[in-house]
Formats: sequence, structure tokens, C-alpha cells
Amino acid sequence: MSEVIALMEEFGTSVLQPGAVVGIAVTVILFILEVRWSHAHPPHNRRVEKAVALGHVVTAKRIKYWDDGVTPDEKTTSHYHATYAYEVSGKPYQYKYLERAVPPVQIQLYYLDDPGRAFRSKEKRSGSAQVFFLLFPILVGAATTYLLGVK
Repeated sequence: MSEVIALMEEFGTSVLQPGAVVGIAVTVILFILEVRWSHAHPPHNRRVEKAVALGHVVTAKRIKYWDDGVTPDEKTTSHYHATYAYEVSGKPYQYKYLERAVPPVQIQLYYLDDPGRAFRSKEKRSGSAQVFFLLFPILVGAATTYLLGVK
């Protein structure tokens, strides 16, 4: 029993120092602020904005789809293929889909100059931005802890 008490005292003196608690709190608060900010400010896709301004938006309907997987059930390793059909000025076009998600029945497609080169709206941040958003709160929390004298 005395070993448990000694362990608790050591934990209280080494981990629960005020500087360490403040550093952890700063990290958590920055993560929360980043999540709220990223939801309030989604990334913009300038190609989609230009296509919408030009009125080059079409709705495509799925005509067939299939699963790449070797298993009959839906696994995360499966890739789904689909073919979508759409018309622009009476001329038919097709769009090929390849993703891990089951393809929807209809999708919005955009094009700039050539209707045969349509694209979907994908709002993804760049890889470097994702790394920055992950590491920034951790680095600020570690710097706060260090500046408050926790070793």
C-alpha cells in the first residue's frame, strides 16, 4: 500500500505541476478553436466558383456501378467504380467515378470550357495544411509548458 501512496505522490509532483496543466489546457483550447475555425471557414474551390459563375453546372445520373473488392460485403479496402451520364446542349457525355464511397444516384458536375472534361466539387485541404493544423496546438502547448519551467 505504501508503494501506491508513493506512486501517487510522485505523480502529483511531477505530472500535475501548474505549468504542465496550463500547457495541456492551451493545447486542448487551441484544438477546439481550430476545429471551430475550420468548420466556419471551409476551403474554397476556385474552379467550382468559376464554373458556377459561367453557368456550367450539370446534374449527372448514375447508369451503372460496381465494386472492386474481392469480398461480397462493403469493406474500406473496396473501390467503387461508376459511370454517370449527362447532357450539355443535347450532346451526351459520360463521367467516370472511382472512390471508396458508394456512388450516389446523382451528382453535380462542373466544367470550365469543355463539357467532356467535367469534374466534381471536392473540398479538401492540402496535406501541408492538415499537418500544420495538427502540429500547431501541440507545439504551442509544449512551448507553454517549457516556458513555465516544466522539465
